[in-house]
Amino acid sequence: MRFFLLSIIIFLISQLVYASASDDLTSLLNTIHTIKADFKQTIEEKGGSAVQHTAGHMAMQRPGKFHWQVTQPNAQLIVTNGQRLWIYDPDLEQVTIRALSKEVGDAPALLLSDTSQTLDKKFVVQELQNNTASMRWFLLTPKDKNSMFAAIKVGFMNNQLHAMKLQDHLGHATEIEFTHIQSGMELPAALFTFSPPKNIDVIDETKRR
Repeated sequence: MRFFLLSIIIFLISQLVYASASDDLTSLLNTIHTIKADFKQTIEEKGGSAVQHTAGHMAMQRPGKFHWQVTQPNAQLIVTNGQRLWIYDPDLEQVTIRALSKEVGDAPALLLSDTSQTLDKKFVVQELQNNTASMRWFLLTPKDKNSMFAAIKVGFMNNQLHAMKLQDHLGHATEIEFTHIQSGMELPAALFTFSPPKNIDVIDETKRR
């Protein structure tokens, strides 16, 4: 009985800690209505060897609108207006249109533009203990075991979005660093929609049943 009561107490305390971390992360995200930034992304294989470097620009308007433009080494554009998701590959002369799901997929940073309700529904949130006075890290563990990623870390420097680290189930890691960050500005609606250029292949998955 004593062990049972201790287990219940530990469980309740842990839930309070998770709730507090989730509230803190939500509060930080809620201070962001619009944001623009440059990004550098590095993908590492298991063991730490870098296998891919990309760079580009991003813009976000919460909730649900996102613009992720890779400029190096190969151009790619991922855009969502909160309902549809466009993935444009100029080299392939192809655009794929999907109904926006709330899963972290083609652009993991999409989760930053989502609502706090989805954040709580999809992830267990913890604040990591290796924080400094200026840097805070949050660990997001997907509740769905079939999620593409095993763990996602979001870092804030001086309460401003600074970095993300993502780990998949095979041990591959993706690190994203944001620089030249601007927030609070008006962003044009055209930034979050996409009109396919002429003479490219359009794969519209929203029409599939």
